[in-house]
Amino acid sequence: MLWVIVTLILASGAVLNLVPIDMVVTGAGRIVSTEPTVVVQPLETAIVRSINVHEGQLVRKGDLLAGLDPTFSSADASALEAQVQSLQAEVDRLIAEASGQSYTPRTSDAPAAVQVALFGQRQSQYRYQMESFQQKISGLQAQLTRAEHDVRAFGERAEIASVLESKRRELERLQVGSQMNRLIAQDQRIEMQRNLTDATGTAERAGRDLKQMMAERDAFEQQWKTQVNQDLTLRSRALNDATEGLRKASLRRQLVELRAKQDAVVLNIARVSVGSVMQSGEQFITLVPTHAPLEVEARIAAEDAGYVQQGQRVTVKFDTFPFVQYGIAEGFVRIVSADSFTGAQENQRGSVGGQGQQTVWYKARVTIDNVAMHGVPGGFEMKPGMPVTADIKAGERTLLKYLFARVLPVGLEGMREP
Repeated sequence: MLWVIVTLILASGAVLNLVPIDMVVTGAGRIVSTEPTVVVQPLETAIVRSINVHEGQLVRKGDLLAGLDPTFSSADASALEAQVQSLQAEVDRLIAEASGQSYTPRTSDAPAAVQVALFGQRQSQYRYQMESFQQKISGLQAQLTRAEHDVRAFGERAEIASVLESKRRELERLQVGSQMNRLIAQDQRIEMQRNLTDATGTAERAGRDLKQMMAERDAFEQQWKTQVNQDLTLRSRALNDATEGLRKASLRRQLVELRAKQDAVVLNIARVSVGSVMQSGEQFITLVPTHAPLEVEARIAAEDAGYVQQGQRVTVKFDTFPFVQYGIAEGFVRIVSADSFTGAQENQRGSVGGQGQQTVWYKARVTIDNVAMHGVPGGFEMKPGMPVTADIKAGERTLLKYLFARVLPVGLEGMREP
């Protein structure tokens, strides 16, 4: 009989030491989307004019979610549109002036009409000024031509007068001519030389005046072009600034209509009503994408987190459907958070401390690769927010190790209280 008892004890010990059991880390969690939730918020402070959706509603891409008051954004956009039209017409006119071409407006609006009239006035002014310079230059050229002709004529006459004077002087020496005739010839020579000097001075002055007038004409033309180019540079810069401002204003005007960027489900709406004032960047509507893959976000107690690793198999049990009756889903641990989180205890194993103290946990993301459920109601599909329980297979151990892990701490740490 003793041998039977000893044999049973040894057999039980062998079973306890040899039979493996799974180590399972259990964590409460929920179904989440692999894509982050979409937060819809106003770009700037605005008044809510309409709320077109409700929580839980399925919206399609482009559907209107809510409308904001467009008064300020529309006013800014309209003012910038008018400024861009005016600057664009002015820039086009300056480009035509700089290139010496005729100005043909792109549109027939009021700013273009103003620039057409201004272009005509400026061209008339330019032509009048250039014609005035040309007339003065032509007059100086004619004066220079006359002066040069007079220089040649008086030069020839001065030579003739010199010859005539020498002849009269010779006749006077030979007592054939009188002194009076010699003096008359001398007077004529002096007069011709004076006229030649005057004509030469007139020609030189006319030449200088002609060069000065041509320089003034060239300076006016260069100054005109320089001013046009400077105005073109300034107006082009102003046009670029206004265009960028218009783009921003147009975007703000478009954003007064808050629309869905993709198919999604309305998760929640801020506690506001029509007429409320929304601040810039304030969360208004939260959407959950519908076509994004789903996975499980599970909370792992801090004392169990050391057993959880990437790639471990996971059994997912839906709290809505008892797994014994409806089955389970399967997956694997995709990632474990690098740091822990704290908060009030919410259906979480391994509470740290007593009542009212905070719980510490890690987040694990579980990728679902097999849904083995049966008998579920028709039309069932996983949705973000569904509560689940994730059983993570963290390894194996024997029954003996399990018992020792529970008994030894009591023996080693018991009866030590002061």
